[in-house]
Amino acid sequence: MVARRAEAIYYNGRVATFDSPKKTARAIAVSDGTIVAVGQDADIRRSAPRGCDKVDLGGRLVIPGFTDSHTHFIQMGVDSLSADLSSSRSLDEALAMMKSASERTPDGEWVIGTGWMESRWEGGRFIRREDLDRACPRHPAVAHRICGHLSSVNSKAIAALDIDGNVPDVETDASKRPTGVLRESAVGIVRAATAPDPKKRAKGLEAAIKKAHSLGVTSIQDNGCACDFAVYQQAEREGKLRVRVWFNVPSSELASLRSLNISTGLGSEMLKLGGLKVFCDGALGARTAAVSEPYEDDPGNKGMFVHGDAEFKEIVCCANEAGIQLAIHAIGDSGIELALSSISEALSGCRRRDHRHRIEHLELPSRRHIARMRKLGVLASMQPNFVGEWGGINGMYYSRLGASRAIRNNPFREVLDAGVKLVFGSDCMPFSPIYGIHSAVNAPHDSQRLSAAEAVGAYTRDAPSGSFEEGFKGRIRQGMAADFAVLSKDIFVDPERISEARVLKTVLGGEIVYDATLARTRKDAR
Repeated sequence: MVARRAEAIYYNGRVATFDSPKKTARAIAVSDGTIVAVGQDADIRRSAPRGCDKVDLGGRLVIPGFTDSHTHFIQMGVDSLSADLSSSRSLDEALAMMKSASERTPDGEWVIGTGWMESRWEGGRFIRREDLDRACPRHPAVAHRICGHLSSVNSKAIAALDIDGNVPDVETDASKRPTGVLRESAVGIVRAATAPDPKKRAKGLEAAIKKAHSLGVTSIQDNGCACDFAVYQQAEREGKLRVRVWFNVPSSELASLRSLNISTGLGSEMLKLGGLKVFCDGALGARTAAVSEPYEDDPGNKGMFVHGDAEFKEIVCCANEAGIQLAIHAIGDSGIELALSSISEALSGCRRRDHRHRIEHLELPSRRHIARMRKLGVLASMQPNFVGEWGGINGMYYSRLGASRAIRNNPFREVLDAGVKLVFGSDCMPFSPIYGIHSAVNAPHDSQRLSAAEAVGAYTRDAPSGSFEEGFKGRIRQGMAADFAVLSKDIFVDPERISEARVLKTVLGGEIVYDATLARTRKDAR
């Protein structure tokens, strides 16, 4: 049998292979990073060579390693080195965290906070200049909202950035003085001014990889800045890149890709150049996603487009013509309309049989939009954790959109039923496939709700379709990459308690890269 070549076998498990409907097994044999056999315990153990490593799975559920199809991976790691505001329950608590961070920061250096959500605060409002002036009087300070499309800065930061009311996307008061609230392009100004150096980015990548392993994630589809690719390359050279990366390049680099005739898919099994990340509109939390009807809690505001129509369509057309996959950020219904119209025009001028163009987020599609995606072959890259964070009648979606639109928001069920390929990711808000699966299965509306098998499939079997890698990973099958996760409970049995499941082991290329027992032992030793 094939298992005679095995370097290791994993047995006594309940293996959900996702290779064919309801196909299960008990054991897996791996060699040289690849699955060489899948079957029953007796067969695999009997054929394993002498000296082969044998791992008892203790009857636990085994599934393919998770792919997070939309991350900001290095940025997530870098943010973990800053003040984490995501747990703040009020404006005052967030400011207290910023003040504590400032007390640990040398005078004159930036104080950076990340992850605040005013939608979780009673009577919540955006953080403003004067708030951060009180918390961080001796430092330039920035507090990034969780969505990444809105940030707040203090007076010292405004002076350091040399911005005023004439700078686009800088909010001002009645006297045209900056309030400290920055949106979209203005957020880019502060991001550039506080950009971490390569050493800090490498440290952020290391932290992000550890987190990924602890959550069963073996592959990511990343959306970083251009300089992140060099960090990934260096980690791969040093043997430290322990997660498979599909790197979507910012649209600002399109000319560089075209000049070198680089198309999607260049790279190795660990690191590939992916598609072109293009912003069409903003975000619902920041009230910048482009919507056809005004925001419920901001009458008269219909959001914004990042590019003019002609410029956006030119980017889409040029990328398609060059054989570059498009990963288009489009959230509001008006943004989705422009994205699909632009893809349609590009394909009519230069038809590509298997382009795998994607819409990232796709939070407010109409049924017509979904049908059009099916016709055009456009993938839906969605984030079920958004529903867990902001769904339901008391959530941010209701306050921003009103009841009728909130019910139509994030329609995973309708997308899947329409035959559109659905891949799941997190946008790092939060980064956790199990939480995302729980959120999709227990979503508040029928148009959103999936079965556990469908939700897991969107993170495993189907996710590699977003990176043209479905023949390499995503299933537990002979010849596939030996990437899988061992869970503490069977998430297919008790849907309402999926979130209680924990990852016990993560295997990447046949090697155990995370073991919860060893992690606890190391923690106890400290």
